[in-house]
Amino acid sequence: MHRVLWHIYLGLACCLLAVAGFGFMIASAFMALSTVLGAQTAALCLGFVLLVLGGLLLALSKRGASRTPATTPDQAAVTPPQADMAEAGSIIAFTAAFVLARYLAYDKRD
Repeated sequence: MHRVLWHIYLGLACCLLAVAGFGFMIASAFMALSTVLGAQTAALCLGFVLLVLGGLLLALSKRGASRTPATTPDQAAVTPPQADMAEAGSIIAFTAAFVLARYLAYDKRD
């Protein structure tokens, strides 16, 4: 149990360090671009690049999710068998007799 928690904490620490490193890379790119292009243009360029990167990652995640085959049950298992119209009268009579018998079995006579 402690070994599993150690691996979880180590993975979490690695993720946090990666996010911090990515943040410092963005900050340094902003400072470098702001001296050349100005602060507003640098912010616009970095925002656009991050927006495109997020869109690409989202498209990749959707594409990876769509590749997994969805397990859908057969249509025959989902749809109940349809009764023939000639059998409809006997089904109605059986259902009425069944409901009446259950009603009378519990002594609920009016």
